[in-house]
Amino acid sequence: MVKRAFLVMAGTEVVSLLAFVYPFLSLPFLAVVGILAFLLAFRRAEWGAYLVFGELFFGSRGHLLEYNFGAVSLSLRLVVFVAVLLAWLLRTIRRPDALVRQISLLPGLYWALLLVVGVGVAAGLLKGHGLTEVFLDANNYLYFLIWLPVLAGLKDDGVKENIFKILAAAIIIIAAKTFLLFLWFSGGFWGIATLYQWVIQQDIGEITGEVGSASRIFMQSQFYALVGFFIFGLGAKPWGRNWWLVALSLLAVVMSLSRSFWLGALAGLAFAVPMLLFYYRVALREVAKLAGVLVLLIAVEVGAIYVLANFRSVGFSSSVSSRLSSPVQEAAGSARLLLLPELLNRIRESPVFGQGFGTAVTYKSYLPDRISPENPDGEVTTTAFEWGYLDIILKIGLLGFLVYALLLARFFQQGWQSLKRAEPFDKNFGLLAGLVALAVLNITTPYLNHPLGIGYLLLLVAQFSGPLHPDSKEAL
Repeated sequence: MVKRAFLVMAGTEVVSLLAFVYPFLSLPFLAVVGILAFLLAFRRAEWGAYLVFGELFFGSRGHLLEYNFGAVSLSLRLVVFVAVLLAWLLRTIRRPDALVRQISLLPGLYWALLLVVGVGVAAGLLKGHGLTEVFLDANNYLYFLIWLPVLAGLKDDGVKENIFKILAAAIIIIAAKTFLLFLWFSGGFWGIATLYQWVIQQDIGEITGEVGSASRIFMQSQFYALVGFFIFGLGAKPWGRNWWLVALSLLAVVMSLSRSFWLGALAGLAFAVPMLLFYYRVALREVAKLAGVLVLLIAVEVGAIYVLANFRSVGFSSSVSSRLSSPVQEAAGSARLLLLPELLNRIRESPVFGQGFGTAVTYKSYLPDRISPENPDGEVTTTAFEWGYLDIILKIGLLGFLVYALLLARFFQQGWQSLKRAEPFDKNFGLLAGLVALAVLNITTPYLNHPLGIGYLLLLVAQFSGPLHPDSKEAL
């Protein structure tokens, strides 16, 4: 499964670049993907789950393939979403009893969160925000609707294990893509302008630095390298650990130069280490040995980056220094702090129920790329904010935030209960550490209001809970 998933993902990357160079190919490619996804998901429910998770794990913001109909955009993630959802509806509508049963098995907090999101949409419209504005602000939450089709395909533990194999393939793609883009831009090789535009315009990620001195390759999909580190690094016994996957996960996280990812990693380790020492009673020397290997891997990878860059540029080293400095002294971090008081002021206007989706905040960023004669303060008006939890509170209020927090707590409780029945280095242990990392990461980088974070919660449900397959007698 790892090899097949890798080949499909690598092929998708090639097709994405080809469609970017020749835009007329985008729509035919999307049509083929949609038809195949529907047929596979309709024939076998588990294939719908594989497709959803596979696209999510390596697809970054979901626009590897995209076709624009004027103001409307058709993306690869949307095509897979609609195809799998439609296949599930057509398959289950013939068995109304199974449909009702599947709906009733999801926890009440899940439906409560969807209700609060619906209220947030209504509030945004009632406050005069445009329909398009409200939809674009709230549409990420629609990814919760894919939970039923995916969970319905979880027939047995073999299907769940295949999902983790798909994750392993995605980590290979993410790490390889991160590393190759760094080398390509550092070397200034042929086609660099096309590659840069492909990464930026398809929302794959960000590249910082000049040609010949690429200093940072950041992709939103590197989040799954972060949680993959916990799943494959801590979620397997030492003698069965996939060290090559651990190394690739660390490579992607280190090269992202994302303080949020690093903070999330430290939070996950802060949860995992005491658990190993005091809950599972793992010997201190074993934990120290594991820590030593991880530090060594990071040191080797960072050293290799410098060597391969031939020391021709200070771009990477200066970027590392900037990420380790105070956020107040770094442009992006400073802009985030300048946004904070303005965001809090808007929240105070309606703290309990929120302002609704489509609510914008204006602040002075003072960023060089924002400043112009017409905009001397770099003033920015936006509905998307890097303060993840504050974004949630602004749109759906403290009430919505509480519902979401309780849902997260339920997943953590389910995972904790599973630990009582398992030995140390169980996969569920790695998943829980990943949840802690996500909870901390979301403070300054929003993932819980995005398919990437919502998809990780779906992965937790898939692992911790019983399937929703009509022929299964297990319940959530």
